[in-house]
Amino acid sequence: MIQSSPFPQPFSSPLAQPFGMSPTRKSKPQQPREESMPRFVNYLADYSGCGHWRVLWPEQIINMTQRGLSQSITAMVAEPRWYQGVKAVKLQRQASKAQLEFVKHLKKIQQEYDFKIIYEVDDVVFREEIPDYNKFKFAFDTDEVRESVVSIMDLCDEVTLTCDFMRKLFQSKLTNQKVTVIPNFVPYNWMGYLFNQKRVQTTFEKHKGKPRILYTGSGAHYDVANKTGGKDDMSAVNHIIRKTVDKYKWIFVGAYPPPLQDLVKSGKLEFYPWRSLLEYPQFIANLDPQLMVAPLTQNNFNNSKSDIKFIEACTLGIPCLCQDMHTYSDAPDDLKFNTPEEFEEKIEWILNWKNRKRYFQNIRMLREIGVKRFLENPENIGSHMEALTTPYGSPERKYLKQWNP
Repeated sequence: MIQSSPFPQPFSSPLAQPFGMSPTRKSKPQQPREESMPRFVNYLADYSGCGHWRVLWPEQIINMTQRGLSQSITAMVAEPRWYQGVKAVKLQRQASKAQLEFVKHLKKIQQEYDFKIIYEVDDVVFREEIPDYNKFKFAFDTDEVRESVVSIMDLCDEVTLTCDFMRKLFQSKLTNQKVTVIPNFVPYNWMGYLFNQKRVQTTFEKHKGKPRILYTGSGAHYDVANKTGGKDDMSAVNHIIRKTVDKYKWIFVGAYPPPLQDLVKSGKLEFYPWRSLLEYPQFIANLDPQLMVAPLTQNNFNNSKSDIKFIEACTLGIPCLCQDMHTYSDAPDDLKFNTPEEFEEKIEWILNWKNRKRYFQNIRMLREIGVKRFLENPENIGSHMEALTTPYGSPERKYLKQWNP
């Protein structure tokens, strides 16, 4: 048996100090030996938003704060000795038959090197729960993928996902009941540092004549292919947007509802394509929205979503009017709606200049909600570490208890 670590160079590279700051020589702490740190391997499904929220950003903080040595890759490594010294292997949204065969191989390697295998997922992957209007459904809409994704999760030691509704849904479909909630956390060094209370107040006054309302979302929210007769996540409120287009400046980032295309072409509705993750936070802040909105259709897929839109808005100190459903259960009641009529009424109430004192008071309250969800907080990055380093249900878990009572 090979005694030295078989890991490639990234694992043996010196780690940067947190946030890129080098300590002075006088206060430089003693660095832990690399061989004493737990090592983790992540098999990524994507390098986009999901991959960053669930894998890459936690990995970044784990490495920067020297809680461990983590490496993300996409190519499956079959060589058993490569896993020597590994504490946990995380599989992000693996679903194909080929990936199932690899996980079976990984289970054999696990017997010798005793690492934990975690399945990480941020969206529902069961074909019967994905709405027909979702343009990405095709990736999971076969019997083979349905069987493979369930088999992979059942082989893993633990499944991690984003909310309690999703946990219960997955447990109803899996033999493996070891399912743990780790919410999405916002990195301070990605978006949190952009908060400016004075700017939020100033822009509210600047645009009081025609407040700016922002929606961000991909085309997966819209019935672009007309598979559901136009019924999708925005269809219930499209007529409200059209009705109020002269009263408010509606802004869409990512994609816009097909029925409102004429408003985009006429310039009455602002539209911007997606920006890169690096550009996104500053771009959103520069749009100067006074309100963000998050309509959704009631179904299991949407109830299993995380509250990213709400938390991003809170991070910037901007109110977000959310659909009243499990996804946004932590949002204040004043920022939730059920019907299109209530959607319109609450927009008017939130943005009415006469209510500006309450609006300004809520900026700090919303920011505090966002601060609690910063990834860098010890209890939040600690939740990721506990999932990686302790068995499911372990009494050693203290941070995960708040999300998994």
